[in-house]
Amino acid sequence: MSRQERRARLRESIETASRRGIDLDAAQSEQFWSMAGLTRILIDLLRGHGPTRASDAAKRAHEFFEVALRHNPSDHRIDCGKGCAFCCHLRVTALAPELFHVANFIRKRGGVTETIAEMRGADSRSRGLGAIERPKHRVPCGLLRANSCSVYEARPSSCRGLTSISVLTCERGFNGEEVQVMTPAVWTEIRRAHNQAMWAALSAVALPADSYELNHGVLVALENPDAEARWLKGEDVFAGVSCDRLSEGEDAPRKQRVVDFLIAGALGKEFPA
Repeated sequence: MSRQERRARLRESIETASRRGIDLDAAQSEQFWSMAGLTRILIDLLRGHGPTRASDAAKRAHEFFEVALRHNPSDHRIDCGKGCAFCCHLRVTALAPELFHVANFIRKRGGVTETIAEMRGADSRSRGLGAIERPKHRVPCGLLRANSCSVYEARPSSCRGLTSISVLTCERGFNGEEVQVMTPAVWTEIRRAHNQAMWAALSAVALPADSYELNHGVLVALENPDAEARWLKGEDVFAGVSCDRLSEGEDAPRKQRVVDFLIAGALGKEFPA
């Protein structure tokens, strides 16, 4: 593929990503270009000059998620609903832009002081608990109010992508049984596309593509109104927050290869060998 052909393909993919997200029935190459289109959209946002461009990128990626869901109906009925909060007692992580997006959503809505107090309490109960320990202690997310998410519109991809076809299975798991919560492939694949595009965009502009524990991370973002600006300048404002690093783990090389290919596609460059 020539440089001119790559650029033409990229322009088409940007339009596709904006209009329908991703077509999970399309060939893998078509899905890749939709993700490359989203990556380019996010890169352009992050390269801007707005003070909330990180949280704006998260919001845009979430819009891609929701558009893709509407255009990729699942064959399975989702059993999740308002008032069902079993999964809100799990350890959740989010990318830094998603944490800033949640914090800015709360500031715009109001009730910052009250939310900070709630998040401090939740953080004190959940800090240091890993993915296995957290459910056993039944520590709810600090953003949960009357079994409903108080930032539902701004929730991170970890929450958007975790759905279940059986609330009874979730309840059994909440009560300590060993269960396998079944999530339709549509949600899993769209979450994968969302995350990989975010990783690639952040990496392309030399910003951390790591994920942080939600309670502590949101607390940091709320307690420090200038956290987003400092993070965009390269400061590690989330130092001390439990972190899942993109560069660590057995699948790190695979993730990096996906990131490299998406960056190349998004910038119209030749693909890695």
